[in-house]
Amino acid sequence: MKAKFSIKILAGIMILGMLASCSEDFLEEFPRLSQSDQLTLSTYVGLEKATAGAYSNLCHTNWYGAGLVITADLKGGNAKRGSVSSGRYIPEYFWINNPDQTSNLWTTAYNTIARANNVINAIDAGFSETGVAQEDLNVLKGENLFLRALAHFDMARMYCQPYSAGRDNLGVPVVLVTENAYPERNTVGEVYDQVVDDLLDAIDLLPGTNPRGSDGAWATSWAAKALLAKVYLYMENWQGAADLADEVITGDPFVEFALFEEADYTTWDNGGYWGDDPSVYGAGGDEIIFQVDGSEGNSSHGYWLAISYMVDPYGYGDIATSNDLLNLYEAGDVRADLFLEPPEYPGEFWTLKYPGRLGKEPKREYNVPVLRLAEMYLIRAEAALNGASGYNPLDDYNAIRTKRGLAAAATVSLTDIYAERRRELCFEGNELFDLARTQRDLVRTHYDGVENQNVPFIEGGSALDNYLWAMPIPQAEIDANVNMEQNPGY
Repeated sequence: MKAKFSIKILAGIMILGMLASCSEDFLEEFPRLSQSDQLTLSTYVGLEKATAGAYSNLCHTNWYGAGLVITADLKGGNAKRGSVSSGRYIPEYFWINNPDQTSNLWTTAYNTIARANNVINAIDAGFSETGVAQEDLNVLKGENLFLRALAHFDMARMYCQPYSAGRDNLGVPVVLVTENAYPERNTVGEVYDQVVDDLLDAIDLLPGTNPRGSDGAWATSWAAKALLAKVYLYMENWQGAADLADEVITGDPFVEFALFEEADYTTWDNGGYWGDDPSVYGAGGDEIIFQVDGSEGNSSHGYWLAISYMVDPYGYGDIATSNDLLNLYEAGDVRADLFLEPPEYPGEFWTLKYPGRLGKEPKREYNVPVLRLAEMYLIRAEAALNGASGYNPLDDYNAIRTKRGLAAAATVSLTDIYAERRRELCFEGNELFDLARTQRDLVRTHYDGVENQNVPFIEGGSALDNYLWAMPIPQAEIDANVNMEQNPGY
């Protein structure tokens, strides 16, 4: 089954995508496409609102607002259950997910895909409006291509075996048109191919700065290049990953990203939030290429379930930091200061990457970094160590170390890069997927469970051999879609 045809998906998600506001359970019955929905997509203002609705889902608690980030770090060994616990994310910590207790990213991501498709297809159908320039339409289309690519990519990471384990494993349905049907799953290779196609198109359409704002919360050509560099890394397209990461690192005279300085890691102490200027509401730090704005005014905001409250020991506090991560930091590394040890819980630490915004209480507002310049250096270094030509991995490794208060290293290996990714990108939703794509075992020393302390990844093994590394498809989707195939092992 090819990835580029117009595939359909269940009516609930798709028609929900027509509506630019609320996100609800996709199995709920919704009316057929109505006149008002058509009118929404028949004006430029309507297309803008539909695009804003597609962005809004990113801060949903199923996605960057909590679930994806927490799952990747909890299952990846960076996080553990805190002494303060509301009982959430227990299956993830113990690796005992099942079809009834799995990631709900499926619903939210397909909602975003539906919304993005509506805008893309309306523009492709020849949308025009007096006073609206083609350049303005290009930006809208580029933003929605970026969001559709991000949604498919994150779903492939969550529910599928890694690309490195084989292109022919079960992927997720590639959805390019919002219609009603019961789709089969595409292959992993087809999903990644579509993500690449969407990002290449987005790069051509998007400007270097987004007219909506410069705080990193809106897609740009730089964000699309950075995401494609990351996708190529997962695909082991080493030269492509290195070259695109290099484009972002070198930038241009008008859009310059810079690695955080040591002082940037303590902005939370001034009433701000990590990596940002505490005096500017919603500002983006110099490292931020793309981030999710977790303002409470967002229609998809999770409030008490927001990531900033989940990692706050004075909030729900479920997600604490493992000693396995803390022990990776060398003396003098400023990143080691990014953990809070409350006096009530001596010897236990929580991350300060989401300390709440501008001192507001309760701590329910946040920004989640999705793509940062530091990761581009790490991508370029890893790709070079795997054979990409033209780049010095030691220089990239030391570029980060010396900005974090450490002396330059004399040598660098892939093991060093993996550890550096863990130190640098912890609690940003990467570690589980880094282990999977590199087919490395999960090894946990700081763990309080009985089973699944260590979870092997059998290199070259089948999808059944490594079934735990792909989340089960939600049972509600299996029940509703006669063509949906569950992952092996569940």
